[in-house]
Amino acid sequence: MTRPVPAAPGPRPANRRLTTIVWTLLAFGLFGVMLGGMREMWLAAERHDFRELPVLSQLPDFQLVERDGKPRSLADLKGEIWFAGFFFSSCSGPCPALISQMVELSRAVARTKGQVRVVAISVDPETDTPARLREYGQRMGAGENFWLLTGPLPEVFRIAREGFKLPVEENPPAAVPQAGKMLHSTKVALVDGQGRVRGYYDGTGGQLLGRALPDLGDLMREAGEGNRR
Repeated sequence: MTRPVPAAPGPRPANRRLTTIVWTLLAFGLFGVMLGGMREMWLAAERHDFRELPVLSQLPDFQLVERDGKPRSLADLKGEIWFAGFFFSSCSGPCPALISQMVELSRAVARTKGQVRVVAISVDPETDTPARLREYGQRMGAGENFWLLTGPLPEVFRIAREGFKLPVEENPPAAVPQAGKMLHSTKVALVDGQGRVRGYYDGTGGQLLGRALPDLGDLMREAGEGNRR
Protein backbone atom coordinates (compact mmCIF):
# COMPACT_ATOMS: atom_id res chain seq x y z
CA MET A 1 0.00 0.00 0.00
CA THR A 2 1.44 3.34 -1.04
CA ARG A 3 1.78 5.84 1.75
CA PRO A 4 0.37 9.33 1.11
CA VAL A 5 2.98 11.94 0.30
CA PRO A 6 3.02 14.59 3.03
CA ALA A 7 2.09 18.05 1.90
CA ALA A 8 4.96 20.48 1.39
CA PRO A 9 5.17 22.92 4.26
CA GLY A 10 3.95 26.40 3.46
CA PRO A 11 5.90 29.60 4.13
CA ARG A 12 6.61 30.18 7.78
CA PRO A 13 5.19 33.29 9.39
CA ALA A 14 7.71 36.07 9.89
CA ASN A 15 9.63 35.91 13.14
CA ARG A 16 9.12 39.37 14.54
CA ARG A 17 11.73 38.93 17.24
CA LEU A 18 14.35 37.91 14.66
CA THR A 19 13.41 40.86 12.44
CA THR A 20 13.80 43.24 15.37
CA ILE A 21 17.22 41.81 16.18
CA VAL A 22 18.40 42.17 12.57
CA TRP A 23 17.33 45.82 12.35
CA THR A 24 18.91 46.55 15.73
CA LEU A 25 22.21 45.07 14.55
CA LEU A 26 22.06 47.13 11.37
CA ALA A 27 21.45 50.30 13.37
CA PHE A 28 24.40 49.56 15.61
CA GLY A 29 26.49 48.85 12.53
CA LEU A 30 25.77 52.27 11.07
CA PHE A 31 26.49 53.90 14.42
CA GLY A 32 29.77 52.02 14.53
CA VAL A 33 30.76 53.40 11.15
CA MET A 34 30.14 56.93 12.44
CA LEU A 35 32.29 56.30 15.50
CA GLY A 36 35.04 54.60 13.54
CA GLY A 37 36.82 57.84 12.66
CA MET A 38 36.78 59.03 16.27
CA ARG A 39 38.12 55.67 17.46
CA GLU A 40 40.97 55.90 14.96
CA MET A 41 41.78 59.39 16.19
CA TRP A 42 42.13 58.28 19.81
CA LEU A 43 44.07 55.13 18.90
CA ALA A 44 46.49 57.18 16.81
CA ALA A 45 46.90 59.72 19.61
CA GLU A 46 47.71 57.00 22.16
CA ARG A 47 49.99 54.67 20.23
CA HIS A 48 53.75 55.01 20.36
CA ASP A 49 54.46 54.56 16.64
CA PHE A 50 52.64 57.48 15.03
CA ARG A 51 52.95 58.57 11.39
CA GLU A 52 54.74 61.85 10.87
CA LEU A 53 52.62 63.91 8.51
CA PRO A 54 54.39 65.97 5.83
CA VAL A 55 54.77 69.73 6.18
CA LEU A 56 52.98 71.14 3.14
CA SER A 57 53.05 74.89 3.81
CA GLN A 58 53.80 77.54 6.44
CA LEU A 59 51.02 80.03 7.09
CA PRO A 60 51.80 83.74 7.29
CA ASP A 61 50.43 85.78 10.15
CA PHE A 62 47.00 87.25 9.54
CA GLN A 63 44.56 89.69 11.09
CA LEU A 64 40.87 88.79 10.80
CA VAL A 65 37.71 89.26 12.88
CA GLU A 66 35.58 86.52 14.43
CA ARG A 67 31.77 86.59 14.49
CA ASP A 68 31.95 87.79 18.10
CA GLY A 69 33.59 91.00 16.81
CA LYS A 70 36.99 90.25 18.36
CA PRO A 71 40.20 90.23 16.28
CA ARG A 72 41.89 86.91 15.60
CA SER A 73 45.40 86.24 14.33
CA LEU A 74 47.68 83.28 13.76
CA ALA A 75 49.20 84.02 17.17
CA ASP A 76 45.82 83.24 18.80
CA LEU A 77 46.08 79.72 17.40
CA LYS A 78 49.67 79.08 18.45
CA GLY A 79 49.99 75.71 20.11
CA GLU A 80 46.56 74.58 18.90
CA ILE A 81 45.80 72.07 16.17
CA TRP A 82 43.06 73.32 13.86
CA PHE A 83 41.14 72.59 10.70
CA ALA A 84 40.48 75.38 8.20
CA GLY A 85 38.27 75.91 5.18
CA PHE A 86 36.94 78.74 3.01
CA PHE A 87 33.28 79.61 2.37
CA PHE A 88 30.78 82.45 2.04
CA SER A 89 27.35 82.60 3.63
CA SER A 90 25.35 83.42 0.49
CA CYS A 91 26.85 80.47 -1.40
CA SER A 92 24.14 78.10 -2.62
CA GLY A 93 26.60 75.62 -4.13
CA PRO A 94 29.02 73.49 -2.09
CA CYS A 95 29.27 75.75 0.98
CA PRO A 96 26.28 74.38 2.95
CA ALA A 97 27.64 70.84 2.58
CA LEU A 98 31.15 72.02 3.44
CA ILE A 99 30.11 73.88 6.59
CA SER A 100 27.84 71.03 7.67
CA GLN A 101 30.80 68.65 7.45
CA MET A 102 32.99 71.09 9.36
CA VAL A 103 30.33 71.44 12.07
CA GLU A 104 30.31 67.65 12.45
CA LEU A 105 34.08 67.76 12.64
CA SER A 106 33.96 70.43 15.35
CA ARG A 107 31.60 68.27 17.39
CA ALA A 108 33.86 65.25 17.01
CA VAL A 109 36.97 67.12 18.19
CA ALA A 110 35.14 68.77 21.10
CA ARG A 111 36.23 65.75 23.16
CA THR A 112 39.81 67.03 23.01
CA LYS A 113 38.78 69.79 25.47
CA GLY A 114 40.23 72.77 23.65
CA GLN A 115 43.21 71.11 21.97
CA VAL A 116 41.61 71.25 18.52
CA ARG A 117 39.60 73.99 16.81
CA VAL A 118 37.76 74.38 13.50
CA VAL A 119 38.04 77.64 11.52
CA ALA A 120 36.09 78.79 8.45
CA ILE A 121 37.19 81.94 6.63
CA SER A 122 34.74 83.92 4.51
CA VAL A 123 35.81 84.86 0.99
CA ASP A 124 33.02 87.46 0.77
CA PRO A 125 33.73 89.93 3.59
CA GLU A 126 31.56 92.61 1.97
CA THR A 127 28.50 90.49 2.79
CA ASP A 128 29.81 88.44 5.68
CA THR A 129 30.01 90.94 8.51
CA PRO A 130 30.41 89.62 12.08
CA ALA A 131 26.67 90.12 12.63
CA ARG A 132 25.84 88.11 9.52
CA LEU A 133 28.25 85.36 10.56
CA ARG A 134 26.67 85.19 14.01
CA GLU A 135 23.31 84.49 12.42
CA TYR A 136 24.85 82.05 9.95
CA GLY A 137 26.78 80.20 12.65
CA GLN A 138 23.66 79.83 14.78
CA ARG A 139 21.69 78.53 11.81
CA MET A 140 24.39 76.01 10.89
CA GLY A 141 24.96 74.85 14.46
CA ALA A 142 28.54 76.10 14.87
CA GLY A 143 29.69 75.81 18.49
CA GLU A 144 32.27 77.71 20.52
CA ASN A 145 35.19 75.69 19.11
CA PHE A 146 34.19 76.72 15.57
CA TRP A 147 35.45 80.14 14.53
CA LEU A 148 33.87 81.99 11.61
CA LEU A 149 36.32 84.65 10.42
CA THR A 150 35.98 87.63 8.09
CA GLY A 151 38.27 90.45 7.06
CA PRO A 152 39.57 92.55 4.14
CA LEU A 153 39.39 90.67 0.84
CA PRO A 154 43.11 91.20 0.00
CA GLU A 155 44.00 89.67 3.37
CA VAL A 156 41.74 86.68 2.76
CA PHE A 157 43.19 86.18 -0.73
CA ARG A 158 46.74 86.36 0.68
CA ILE A 159 46.01 83.76 3.37
CA ALA A 160 44.30 81.38 0.93
CA ARG A 161 46.80 81.66 -1.90
CA GLU A 162 50.13 82.20 -0.15
CA GLY A 163 49.44 80.34 3.07
CA PHE A 164 47.08 77.49 2.31
CA LYS A 165 48.04 77.26 -1.40
CA LEU A 166 44.34 77.10 -2.28
CA PRO A 167 42.63 78.89 -5.17
CA VAL A 168 40.13 81.69 -4.65
CA GLU A 169 38.80 84.11 -7.26
CA GLU A 170 35.95 86.53 -7.82
CA ASN A 171 33.54 85.15 -10.38
CA PRO A 172 32.93 87.32 -13.46
CA PRO A 173 29.65 89.28 -13.24
CA ALA A 174 27.95 87.10 -15.85
CA ALA A 175 28.57 83.97 -13.71
CA VAL A 176 27.39 85.45 -10.41
CA PRO A 177 23.63 84.67 -10.77
CA GLN A 178 24.34 80.98 -11.24
CA ALA A 179 27.69 80.38 -9.51
CA GLY A 180 27.70 83.06 -6.81
CA LYS A 181 30.16 85.89 -6.18
CA MET A 182 33.22 83.80 -5.39
CA LEU A 183 35.04 80.74 -6.68
CA HIS A 184 37.01 78.94 -3.97
CA SER A 185 38.39 75.56 -2.96
CA THR A 186 36.31 73.20 -0.82
CA LYS A 187 39.38 71.51 0.69
CA VAL A 188 39.74 71.42 4.46
CA ALA A 189 43.29 71.84 5.75
CA LEU A 190 44.82 70.39 8.91
CA VAL A 191 47.15 72.89 10.64
CA ASP A 192 49.54 72.16 13.50
CA GLY A 193 50.38 74.32 16.52
CA GLN A 194 53.20 76.02 14.60
CA GLY A 195 50.90 77.23 11.83
CA ARG A 196 52.03 74.60 9.33
CA VAL A 197 49.62 72.84 6.96
CA ARG A 198 49.94 69.07 7.43
CA GLY A 199 47.08 67.69 5.34
CA TYR A 200 44.20 68.41 2.95
CA TYR A 201 40.81 66.68 2.79
CA ASP A 202 37.72 66.79 0.60
CA GLY A 203 35.22 68.89 2.54
CA THR A 204 32.05 67.94 0.67
CA GLY A 205 32.33 64.24 -0.16
CA GLY A 206 30.97 62.90 3.13
CA GLN A 207 34.27 61.29 4.17
CA LEU A 208 35.87 64.21 6.01
CA LEU A 209 35.73 62.69 9.49
CA GLY A 210 36.87 59.26 8.39
CA ARG A 211 39.93 60.64 6.62
CA ALA A 212 40.85 63.60 8.84
CA LEU A 213 40.47 62.18 12.34
CA PRO A 214 43.14 59.45 12.05
CA ASP A 215 45.62 62.09 10.83
CA LEU A 216 44.55 64.32 13.70
CA GLY A 217 45.37 61.52 16.11
CA ASP A 218 48.86 61.20 14.66
CA LEU A 219 49.37 64.95 14.88
CA MET A 220 48.18 65.04 18.48
CA ARG A 221 50.64 62.27 19.30
CA GLU A 222 53.42 64.17 17.54
CA ALA A 223 52.58 67.32 19.50
CA GLY A 224 52.60 65.35 22.73
CA GLU A 225 56.02 63.91 21.96
CA GLY A 226 57.32 67.40 21.19
CA ASN A 227 56.05 68.75 24.51
CA ARG A 228 57.89 66.01 26.40
CA ARG A 229 61.25 66.79 24.82
